[in-house]
Amino acid sequence: MIDVRCLILAFALLASAWAPMAAAQGEAVTLANDEWPPFILPSGQTGKAHQLVCEALRRSGHDCQLRVQVWETVLENAKIGAIDGIAAVWHSSDREDYLLFSEPYLTNRIVPVISSESGISIESASDLAGLRVALVNGYAYGEELSSVADTFETVEASGGQQALRHLSEGRADVALVDELVARDRLASDSSKQLTVLSTVLAYRSLHFAMARLSPNAETILADFHRAYEAMLLDGTVNDILEVDWLATDFGQAGTISVVMRSGISLDELANPTATGSLYALDQSELDWVGGRSEADVDVNFKVKGETFASMEDAMDNAFGRESLCHHVEYSSTFDCSFN
Repeated sequence: MIDVRCLILAFALLASAWAPMAAAQGEAVTLANDEWPPFILPSGQTGKAHQLVCEALRRSGHDCQLRVQVWETVLENAKIGAIDGIAAVWHSSDREDYLLFSEPYLTNRIVPVISSESGISIESASDLAGLRVALVNGYAYGEELSSVADTFETVEASGGQQALRHLSEGRADVALVDELVARDRLASDSSKQLTVLSTVLAYRSLHFAMARLSPNAETILADFHRAYEAMLLDGTVNDILEVDWLATDFGQAGTISVVMRSGISLDELANPTATGSLYALDQSELDWVGGRSEADVDVNFKVKGETFASMEDAMDNAFGRESLCHHVEYSSTFDCSFN
């Protein structure tokens, strides 16, 4: 006859043995960032970086919460372990003392924004000399800009939006911000008083980072990497970024995958050969998309997790040749001679 007390004790011991593992898998991960539209939006709203990181963590079984704070406070809280990590942060060597960085999941292009009436021309970082330049406190802009920082006057800002306000209110001659941040601001700026220049002064890889003092930091980062790669494969990253085509090398130099957005109709899908229809995740992909890469690159195309040798085969699989060839936007792009 089974001793019920022994059975209860056995179950209790088994439960206690599994409890730490279950807690690590399902614990809430508390992140923080400064307001940084469209990547990080004010409290109660969800920006692009917030969505990407928290979706990957949720797929791994972790609850994800994000607080919006002043950037200096974010960094200080990461140092002392008051938060578990930062959803969107640039790498710098000094931050490695208190942060563990993920592989890059996006690339920021730092561009100059000027007053539309200023007539200022900026072709390189050296052209910032003598200007009042709005920069965000604590941001790791990189060597390209720090090497010329003593040639211009820095106008400190608490965030990208304040940097642009300094510019529009005449306290700065130029603001250096991410291109998507600038275009998001200009899209809602009816006065059209600011102009985004096409010159890219620096490329900064965007990372998810865990505080070294946070429990299970390395495990959570590994979970993030696995889930994010799956999100790239199935088109979730495209959906969140609202781009139809996405180029990524999955961290493997020499091979680029072009991923098609999932769950989209042919009528809504941008022509894959149209300028600006392809979004590049990293600088190597940016060089390839822009035609600046001289290296031999193997390119494949992914639709719903399947890999194809050509864009034509990928779209044929997704929509069917007859649909493609009867679509006004695509009939001239694909071989429809059989019709």
